[in-house]
Amino acid sequence: MTKRIRVGVLAGGASAERQISLATGLQIAEHLPKARYDVVLMDPLALMAGNRHLSAEQRAHAKALADRSGRVDPLTERDRRELPAEFLRQIERAAEALVPVTSAIVPSAGEAPIDVAFIALHGPWGEDGTLQGLLEILGIPYVGSGVLASALAMDKVMAKRILAEAGLDVPRGAVVTRAGHARSPAAAGEAARAVGYPVFVKPVRQGSSLGATLVERPDGLAAAVDDALAYDDRALIEERLAGTELTVGVVGGDDDLFALPVIEIVTERTFFDYKAKYDPSASQEICPARVPDDVARRAQDVALEAHRALGCADLSRTDMILRGARMTVLEVNTIPGMTANSLLPKSARVAGVPFAELLERLIRSAMDRTGR
Repeated sequence: MTKRIRVGVLAGGASAERQISLATGLQIAEHLPKARYDVVLMDPLALMAGNRHLSAEQRAHAKALADRSGRVDPLTERDRRELPAEFLRQIERAAEALVPVTSAIVPSAGEAPIDVAFIALHGPWGEDGTLQGLLEILGIPYVGSGVLASALAMDKVMAKRILAEAGLDVPRGAVVTRAGHARSPAAAGEAARAVGYPVFVKPVRQGSSLGATLVERPDGLAAAVDDALAYDDRALIEERLAGTELTVGVVGGDDDLFALPVIEIVTERTFFDYKAKYDPSASQEICPARVPDDVARRAQDVALEAHRALGCADLSRTDMILRGARMTVLEVNTIPGMTANSLLPKSARVAGVPFAELLERLIRSAMDRTGR
């Protein structure tokens, strides 16, 4: 009998996207065929009990995970208000299944180390290269981009510089730091006027549109900047581009990289915010997108160029806005949502690749890179 591959699905973590990560991790774990994979859902938060950047509550949660002495309910008031009931149930089930990631590093008696890690973490300490660096040190293969590409894509300012250098169109913008904003609050207003209203204000290193605000008028700017700076020490003030919102997933290795069918996003909310991303009733995700074939091919080419420019691996998803002839890259996600109904898996299904097969391809790609 062939030995099953032991997969550590890393989920949870310490970012503001913890709950989304739990749902992602659970669906990955449940869709991997049990005949071929021995799957364990692992929480890296267990390593972070001494991290002073975390709140006291988060550090207590980390210690409880590491000691296996209990867990903290991961649901927040915002999640209960904005996420659908089934999504909340997935989060709770994932929280109950978690084991500390230390099991992969120093297995306890009777436990086996993992053969490969499937990173299902979003935001800081998961999507930003830090965890990837740890896995590199430990010699554990993992799905997704390496340290540098992860760090670059997570930092919206650095990503825009790289993408612009590669010849891709990116939005105009300006950066406000927490320290600079405290010294001179008026500077944010000057930056916004230079960019031109309306503007988006968002944290430089955050996902799921957390801390992001569409500001139509100057009197809404201060609150938006404060909200963004609650998530990061830098806020990005960026031009708001109205148009058709498109997203394109890219999967594969260097030799077999291909772009998936284009998805068009239509939201009934002000923009594709936290609720719109995870509540199916708040938006439509149309695949293939309702654009001419030549425009779809162009969007796919842009996604491939963005993936290569940042040095991504295995998978990415590039979000863009089409306005007339202008196709502008908003951001590149190196760990896009990976529930069965997330954007990238949805476009993979349209391309004829079921969710379970997609997951297996990604695991095989990660293991092939290290000769496993």
